[in-house]
Amino acid sequence: MRRVGLLFVLTSPARGGVEEVVLRLLQRLDPAEFALALAAPGPLLDALAPDLAGVRVATLAVEAERWTRPGEVRRLAAFMARLRPDVVNPHLFRSVAVAAPVARLLGVPAVVETYHGREGWRTGRLKGSFLPDRLVARLVDRVIAVSEAARAFLVGVKGYPADRVVVVPNGRDLSVFAPGRHRERVRKALGLDAHAPVVLVVGRLEAQKGHAYLLEGWPEVVGELPDARLLVVGDGSLRGSLEARAAALGLGPTVTFTGFRDDVPALLDAADVVALPSLYEGMPLTAIEAAAMARPVVATAVDGTPEVVRHDVTGLLVPPADPRALAAALRALLRDPARARRLGERARGWALERFDLARHVEATAAVYRAAARVRGGP
Repeated sequence: MRRVGLLFVLTSPARGGVEEVVLRLLQRLDPAEFALALAAPGPLLDALAPDLAGVRVATLAVEAERWTRPGEVRRLAAFMARLRPDVVNPHLFRSVAVAAPVARLLGVPAVVETYHGREGWRTGRLKGSFLPDRLVARLVDRVIAVSEAARAFLVGVKGYPADRVVVVPNGRDLSVFAPGRHRERVRKALGLDAHAPVVLVVGRLEAQKGHAYLLEGWPEVVGELPDARLLVVGDGSLRGSLEARAAALGLGPTVTFTGFRDDVPALLDAADVVALPSLYEGMPLTAIEAAAMARPVVATAVDGTPEVVRHDVTGLLVPPADPRALAAALRALLRDPARARRLGERARGWALERFDLARHVEATAAVYRAAARVRGGP
């Protein structure tokens, strides 16, 4: 039996959580069963290249995120026509809005959309307008929602057919998260006192991630715990303004912006508490990784986050865009290390039970198989 041709389509040039999900699928899907391909912007392909070394995957550098770029759309169409995939899997709506119609026009047997959560670009008149989504959904055979909250939003708000939506929680390779292995080394390398309370926030420096609210609340944390330190890991368009705001608040050496780092497990091990102040999330990978490292998370109660961070069981939940609530929760855990450790231990058990990468890959592969069979693929 021939392999299932599978084409992923991405539209963001930056490497973030969505792109990490696709990367892990490319690395883990059985090459004996799936013939893999990826269409994505050139900068993203460059960023992923070291991790794709040795992976059999056809690639196309293309930025086909809107129909107003006909040249890019034609290049994507030509790539599809040459590969003749059995399944096209675009991630995020802008990608789906282009890739799904192109796939149907070319006779691709099946289209699977992966929905990661609310779109930040929907503002003003676009915020509650989902007619285009419902029209495009008619071209999609299956929709993978990364959380139960995402599924509820798709069905209840966007109006997607319930029988086409399946929940597949994100997963991570949990074997790389070994609590205690890196803590002393990383703290020394970062110039952190071995006993200082350390909070870590990991994510793109963009409005969605809510770093501004964390910085606004941080003076209350250091006001009670003067030796506390905040590590801001990641890069993005807001880095300059966030650094300026930290300086204006007089936070000085209590906040360190590290930029992008590829050693997140080690950094998590160096932290005592992880902050996730996002305004919206699908299924936050950072929360899964923190849990796997037995670190409690103080997170905003948005979208799929409560499915990872269970309040007062594996971490603490606070309202979004609320610096005082965020600071109060951080202070509560930092001044009570025993409680933080208990929450972290429960978090690790929860992560190992529910968010293992092998389970995620197999569940996703099952969706591809089912979609291909329904449309008459191999």
